[in-house]
Amino acid sequence: MFLSDIEVGTSIFIDANIFIYHFSKESRFNHACSNFLEYIETESINGVTSLPVIQEVTHRMMIIEAAARHPEVKPKDMMKYLKANPEKVKKLTRHQEIPSRIDSLNVKTISLDLEMIKTSQLMKRRYGFLSNDSLTLQIMEDLKIKNLASNDTDFERVDFIKLFRPSEYIVLPK
Repeated sequence: MFLSDIEVGTSIFIDANIFIYHFSKESRFNHACSNFLEYIETESINGVTSLPVIQEVTHRMMIIEAAARHPEVKPKDMMKYLKANPEKVKKLTRHQEIPSRIDSLNVKTISLDLEMIKTSQLMKRRYGFLSNDSLTLQIMEDLKIKNLASNDTDFERVDFIKLFRPSEYIVLPK
């Protein structure tokens, strides 16, 4: 299903890639994700995310910003480059506004405690997911949220959620 298939009034968890497409103007999914987030901002759809998702978005946008400023560095070497050049990190500023910009979208942000992280380990065994995706599933299960906005097809194998993906062509929720 697509983001455009989400019905008004629905609660949905938002994964990092949706925000990244929204903030990446050159992404082919930018328009669909920006429209989707606009519906959340106007309270037509109830959007939920977590602090780890916001941190992941901020980090990935920092890497995108660094890659644009330093095209001479191969993407696979960017982390090593930034760690070796802290003065370059200090000059990266656009990504620093990401948490505030997400907050302004009317997305409810879920804080975590250690118990949530512990119980999310069961999701790893159940679905074979890595840590962040396992934590997302645990949060969704705890909050009884059945809908996920993500372009990560790994979530298709989860039996208790509906995955809504962005499309290049269809952009308006029902």
